[in-house]
Amino acid sequence: MKVLFFDVGYTLVNEDAVWERRCQEQAQTDEAKKLGLSADDIYREIEIATVSRKPQFRTVINKFGFKEVAPYRTELEELYEDAPVVIKALAQKYELGIIANQLDGLKDRLEAFGLLQYFKYIISSWDVQVMKPDIRIFEYALGKANCSAQEACMIGDRLDNDILPAKSLGMKTVWIKRGFGALQKPLSKSEEPDYTINKLSQLLEI
Repeated sequence: MKVLFFDVGYTLVNEDAVWERRCQEQAQTDEAKKLGLSADDIYREIEIATVSRKPQFRTVINKFGFKEVAPYRTELEELYEDAPVVIKALAQKYELGIIANQLDGLKDRLEAFGLLQYFKYIISSWDVQVMKPDIRIFEYALGKANCSAQEACMIGDRLDNDILPAKSLGMKTVWIKRGFGALQKPLSKSEEPDYTINKLSQLLEI
């Protein structure tokens, strides 16, 4: 094993506050009020989309035809408490990378969290204009790292976005079961991760 690739949301950072605020702000729009949608209604629709293997917020926006879209507030992201210790420890043995569907400014946010120095490869959908689960973003990352799929591992919170495409290429996979992704269940052998964990510190045991 040469390279460990990480997702960001609900893997390195807790997005609970982000999604609670986003649902609240979306529910406050005139369009949502006219439809009688509450923040809880919108949150449940995101859960349904996740279980159905659909893009989370985009599916909700399309379903209700919202023209006004509440922003994703990155300033509300919170680094998981065990992330710094785990990432620092793993960086001593492996090369680390990111494969994530992210907005612009990912490197700046990782720097603010004190993690940027540990990641040699940062592959963001914003930069490469390809989003997971498209396997091209994984192939691009493997090319950047100059390693084979068999020499790499993907660690992420979603079976559809992280585990399935990584496994299809021959990468090892670790499902971190939290956030919306924890609602998912493997639908086939192709979605079954090599390992399942509930927190980052369990990676050190693996």
